[in-house]
Amino acid sequence: MKIPHQDTLKRWLQTHDTPVFVQFVKYGLCGVASTIILLAITMTLSNTMIPAMDWSTIEGQPITDAQRQRNLIINNLIAFPFANQVSYLLNARLVFVPGRHSRPAEFSLFTSIAGFGFLIGLLGGPFLIRWFGLPSVLAQFVLIGTSALVNFLCRKFLVFVR
Repeated sequence: MKIPHQDTLKRWLQTHDTPVFVQFVKYGLCGVASTIILLAITMTLSNTMIPAMDWSTIEGQPITDAQRQRNLIINNLIAFPFANQVSYLLNARLVFVPGRHSRPAEFSLFTSIAGFGFLIGLLGGPFLIRWFGLPSVLAQFVLIGTSALVNFLCRKFLVFVR
């Protein structure tokens, strides 16, 4: 049984020639993939080598909010390059049309924009932990939300052809 408009949906998944809404949905799916990488690395580090969770302890003592904030920043900084590489590769292949800049310039601009959005979110997380007492996981999702929209708009209009 054929789904109505199945050919159109298949074409949209395989080409860059899509309506903006479809492009944003594809962007979102690529973002989910890179976010999974970021979260997997950050949460693994936060639960093991560089404790940053609400329940984390060092030598049997609970860590302070200041330690949690610092460690969460460190863990995100370690995870960022891996998530950014996945994001670039998926976006260049599935969402946007490369070619406005040379590949090295394109990747540098892509990374700079991602870094700016990431920095805003990264600074927002400790602020929310300190001033509002949010759990680390919720602060992590603030990082994701604040950078997603900025990144899409900048990448669409500054990095890629369309």
